Amino acid sequence: MKKRYKFTDKNQSKNGIISASLGAAALLLTGGIFASAYLRNGQAGKEVAVLGFLALLLSIGGLYYGFSSMKEEDTYRLFPYLGCGVNGMILTAYVLVYMLGW
Repeated sequence: MKKRYKFTDKNQSKNGIISASLGAAALLLTGGIFASAYLRNGQAGKEVAVLGFLALLLSIGGLYYGFSSMKEEDTYRLFPYLGCGVNGMILTAYVLVYMLGW
């Protein structure tokens, strides 16, 4: 069995992983909401609106965890950047939906 050497003390950021997980959950929820609204010709019910608000809150929380994990030292940056990117795009999509009135 080969020995694997690690020449750094860096670890994955727990807040970054939480941010990416919240982003993935919000992305799946948003995709389901948009698909449901499309299939109902834009006449989805209050349940879809509540789920949309929940996805919006998830993306805001994901951005918070993503930005806080970028400040951590000696951690890898993959998950914080991934989480901030996904959550930022979801938040932008919701702002556009609200402003354009889709």
